[in-house]
Amino acid sequence: MKFYIPRLLLIGALIACIGAACTHRPRPGIAAFPKQRAAADEMFQKAEKLYAAKSYIEALTLYNDYLARYPDEPLAPAALMKIGSIHSLLGSPARGRLAYAQLISEYPSSSFRPEAMVEILYSLYWDKEYSEVISRGPDALRAMSSPAQRFRTLAVIGDAYMALDSPLNAVDAYTRAMQMATVSEQEAIAAKLKASILRLGPEDAKDLATREDEGLPMDYLLYQAGMLLAREGRHSEALTLLKAFQRRYPSHESAERAAQTVAEIEKAGPRERLALGALLPLTGSYQAIGQRAVRGLELALSQYNSQGTGPAVHLVVKDTASDPEQTVRALLELDHEKVSAVIGPIVHAEAAAPEAQRLGLPMIAIVQKDNVVGIGDYVFRNFITPRAQMRSLAAYVVRKLDITRAVILYPDETYGRTFMGLFRDEFQARGGEILTALAYNPEAVDFAATVKRLLRFAQEVPKEPRPDRAPVKPGDSRRRKTDEKDTDLVFDFQAIFIPDEPKKAGMLVPQLSFYDVKDIQLLGTNLWHSEALIKYADPYVQGAIMPDAFFGGSTEPSVVRFVSGFEEAYQEKPGFMEAMAYDTAMILLETMRRPGVRFRGDIAAFLKASDGFPGVTGFSRFDPAGDVEKTLHILQVRGKKFIELE
Repeated sequence: MKFYIPRLLLIGALIACIGAACTHRPRPGIAAFPKQRAAADEMFQKAEKLYAAKSYIEALTLYNDYLARYPDEPLAPAALMKIGSIHSLLGSPARGRLAYAQLISEYPSSSFRPEAMVEILYSLYWDKEYSEVISRGPDALRAMSSPAQRFRTLAVIGDAYMALDSPLNAVDAYTRAMQMATVSEQEAIAAKLKASILRLGPEDAKDLATREDEGLPMDYLLYQAGMLLAREGRHSEALTLLKAFQRRYPSHESAERAAQTVAEIEKAGPRERLALGALLPLTGSYQAIGQRAVRGLELALSQYNSQGTGPAVHLVVKDTASDPEQTVRALLELDHEKVSAVIGPIVHAEAAAPEAQRLGLPMIAIVQKDNVVGIGDYVFRNFITPRAQMRSLAAYVVRKLDITRAVILYPDETYGRTFMGLFRDEFQARGGEILTALAYNPEAVDFAATVKRLLRFAQEVPKEPRPDRAPVKPGDSRRRKTDEKDTDLVFDFQAIFIPDEPKKAGMLVPQLSFYDVKDIQLLGTNLWHSEALIKYADPYVQGAIMPDAFFGGSTEPSVVRFVSGFEEAYQEKPGFMEAMAYDTAMILLETMRRPGVRFRGDIAAFLKASDGFPGVTGFSRFDPAGDVEKTLHILQVRGKKFIELE
């Protein structure tokens, strides 16, 4: 905001001077130009420019100087508002609250007072002081002078109730906020209202059904909440609300539609045939991956339907063409064809996830990217994540092998740094100690400098005498070979973790042996589960351990059934992508066969609530954000092959 008051005053003063023959005294009744006001306004404008330029530290200094010099000037409350804002932007909401509180206390008649009260509530919310937000909310509402301020206050009160898992009170706050929202604000607050309604339990629904209007549009609320819960498959709660709507508003324009929905719910029987959708890249850059996934899905549907233990399910596959826009279009087509849930996408899941959430269509993406889940109750991910790998590996080496001290050698690039950090965290969380983590150039072929740095953790100890070799007596002409050492190196660490691909690991590991870093447990990522590792470093990687989601040689009955069924159907062995697609389909099929699961909302709710699903890619369960937590297979190099450890 720009202020032109000083310039107007100056013009007025000049006119007065001319009218009085330019005397040095002002005319009676005309005040002299206030020099202090000019200096104050100039300082404030400088602070405003710095604030607009996001030079917050410099702006804060000027605003504070302004308050110290000119506390009685008209812009002092505005300066306090900006001081509070800057502290919040700089991550100090508590200091921001002090500025807002000072404004409320020292300038009670300021037009900024209500806004300061709102900002205090938001500051408390970001500090997770949810109960304090709710406690102060009513006083703040009474002080609000505009619909915009009341809207913001009610919205943050609703957010606080949601954070405290009190959805019924949140529904009340969001509904009141909706009445004061502008057109641009309605979409966001409607989404919050929907989320709070979906959190209502049976008792909450009964309470809402009996609430008096008390300024709330209860006809709108009961109808919208009831219809939403009906679409989500929450039949009991939906009937409670819709029947209350019918009783209280029998002549309402939506009464007929509500009656139809009630009748449909009460008469609905089990479905004879279900549809499961899939979004796969059957053409484009990733078509080879998509084609492998199709085989896994087809096998899952075939095995499931042949059991005859539930309603038949057919598969509807849509080609995403390895393109984000086509992925969204394909998702909309699946929704139109009324599939119960969607498997995939394998690529561009971040484009489809918001749309799946908007449609209320359960979707399990098969991707490693982290920017997919956490956007709502309908979006899930099933894939082997870096954290899942490191969690399983660290748990095994600490609990089963009793390894408590390790070192890490990692390539100095994204993959290496990611796995280094995750292994360190998971290993230490289980009581282990990482003695050092050494980075190396990912393009290197000579690792001598890095390996030698491990020698500082070694001690020389005398070799154990060999029973087949008599000791050399003094004066004996026999001598040991010059390259034999009389000592061994004993290291302070028990394991070395190397998160790198097989070829690079195959160059590094032999150099460990060359510098006598021997008899140490080698650990790797799932990339080590490759014949290439044995090809490049066979004698040096014996006993090496790594995690993986799928091991075709497993003796677990589910894996044996999958592998044999796949080989019979396609005359070749399945790989990781076939297994992941198969497991994802089986998770959804097992969910859809349950008697109480009839609608999309039932599927999403069961996936979140389930204790987990055993599968060929490990035991999987979904966390509150929709991300998968997996217990993976632990594999070891033994001879020319990999074996599965207990």
